[in-house]
Amino acid sequence: MNGNKPIVKERESGIELLRIILMLQVIFLHVSNFGEFAAINRDWGGIHELVYWINQTLCRCPVYVFMLISGYFSVTSKTTMQTVWKKAGTIYLPMIFYSLVITLILGTTGLVPVTGTEIVKSFFPLTSGTWYFMSVYLLVFILSPVVNSALTKLSKKDFQILLAVLFVMFSIWQVISKIEPIDLVVRTTSIIETTKGRGLDGFLFMYIIGAYLRLHRPREEKVAWKYLFLYVGFAVIDIIIVYASRGVPVLENYAKVVNYNNAPIAIIQGVCLLLFFRTLRFKSKIINKISTHNLGVYMVHEHWLMRNLIWDKIFVATQSPAFYTSPIYMVKIYAIILVIYVSCWIIDFIRGTLFDGVKKIAHKFRKA
Repeated sequence: MNGNKPIVKERESGIELLRIILMLQVIFLHVSNFGEFAAINRDWGGIHELVYWINQTLCRCPVYVFMLISGYFSVTSKTTMQTVWKKAGTIYLPMIFYSLVITLILGTTGLVPVTGTEIVKSFFPLTSGTWYFMSVYLLVFILSPVVNSALTKLSKKDFQILLAVLFVMFSIWQVISKIEPIDLVVRTTSIIETTKGRGLDGFLFMYIIGAYLRLHRPREEKVAWKYLFLYVGFAVIDIIIVYASRGVPVLENYAKVVNYNNAPIAIIQGVCLLLFFRTLRFKSKIINKISTHNLGVYMVHEHWLMRNLIWDKIFVATQSPAFYTSPIYMVKIYAIILVIYVSCWIIDFIRGTLFDGVKKIAHKFRKA
């Protein structure tokens, strides 16, 4: 018997481990884009290009999987449109904190040039797009009570039909429309363009898939290794298509869309990841604690001023072709990813401790 004590839901460490891995994948994608890993290795071809494609196809969909997880856990939430705002505030508060503090510190120290426009933007992190993921994530969360209410009323069959329609609209249609010359007859402009899967519509789509997995896909009793093998297998399939399609009319443009968030195979990979990690039934306070600061890791290293500091000053070496002549350059890349994760985690841990202290003081004043 619990008496009057509230029931605290214990985090599933398998899913929390997945969250940590996803954030490491996010950082890899930023090394790839801002650290020039992708551009240099694809230009060089050969083994360097193959190494790029292996890493890329295994790390290309972390933000979509985050939304899968959100839908998976939130669809059964009792949150309403009247109560959602309090939780939304807990998401927004770190956003405004980091937006203002990072701008203030980097601006006053001169580590990164800060313009008047950027100072103004720092007061509006949600609408200015300081972090596109955080903005869309928060919007999906605000809409979730209505979405959940609608989804839980659907029969399994209707839900499956809905998913099929959305998969065509927000994945297949999107990707095909970007391949020449198919784009002449299959277009999304002014219809359902999703900006490579980074918009609200694409995130809602993944939220809905996650909700379906929770409501209508029973969890396996044993560790479902088949999903991990499928995840890797689909990456291999995409790599084969990229190489085999070169010089083939129409298909040769596949490499342009393979890295989209909403690419069909990327979406299927994301589903496989969630289905695998939810079968890892173990408890770890350490993993659960590390995972609680994941969004903080994202906000710290992906703030546009921190991005400039990290990639143009601290790890500027990754932008030099000479960096990739080392036989252990991938080891260095992975080390950079870990350094960024740990450093930003420590920063967010300090932020969280500060927030907790302020809450305790405020609580004492309210009771006084």
